[in-house]
Amino acid sequence: MSAYRILPGSSLPLLAGLVFAAAVPATASAQSFDFTFGVASENIGKGLGKSDGEPSVSGEVELGHGDFYATLSASTVDIAQGADTEIVAGVGYAPEIGAYKFDFSAVQKTLSGAPAGYDNRFMEYQADMSRAVGPVGLRMRVNYSPDSSGGTEEAWWVELQGGVAVGARSRATIALGERTQNGQQAYVAWNAGVKHKLTDKFALDVRWYDTDSHELGERDDGRLVAALTFAL
Repeated sequence: MSAYRILPGSSLPLLAGLVFAAAVPATASAQSFDFTFGVASENIGKGLGKSDGEPSVSGEVELGHGDFYATLSASTVDIAQGADTEIVAGVGYAPEIGAYKFDFSAVQKTLSGAPAGYDNRFMEYQADMSRAVGPVGLRMRVNYSPDSSGGTEEAWWVELQGGVAVGARSRATIALGERTQNGQQAYVAWNAGVKHKLTDKFALDVRWYDTDSHELGERDDGRLVAALTFAL
């Protein structure tokens, strides 16, 4: 396991830029401007650990106009290939049609710090569909990459999530997802936890993540993750 690193040197300029951007008013044409900063006990992506068991920090800015939005985010990671920062830039469209909410997005992900020759830049396309059924909120997510990072080529992530309010400021959710790579099933992952709004701006999420592939290494082991976020 690597040494404890929250802010690798290559992460500082971008994270500082995200903080600066949060202080700049949105343009007149933008209907919304959001900034989120987070600290988590571990970075988790598609059910797997991405920071070698160490804490991770993240920042994201989002500009919205009607149903359209653009995002830029960065989070610290620590993966086997040496990357220390994941940078994500994307655009999306999130309309509501009747009782259904949709979210279609395209993002480019860059793993900064990866060694020369490693395929560290790739596209992902994602579609979410959600709706409420009585007190239960349901969501289906399909994520596709035609050429993912490293030696992974075509990859899919399909996830189903259900959630219910547990009090005025808390929501419990459970999700089950499957990852396939290059036409083969890679693993099944699930998570369950509660997100609680401490204040209007601060929220705490405590969640258990696990997979069916512990034999593949520590990234696939079960773990309890706590994440604190601050949103403007």
